Amino acid sequence: MTGKEVVNLIRKLREKGMSSDEILDIIEYIETHDPKEIDQ
Repeated sequence: MTGKEVVNLIRKLREKGMSSDEILDIIEYIETHDPKEIDQ
């Protein structure tokens, strides 16, 4: 993700009441997992 995309994502998730730790976990997941991976 670009910096702008990250900032927009953080703003939107904060509006929804998500905590900073939850947001960081999501960003880490997005940046470290292959889109073809399937969690089971």
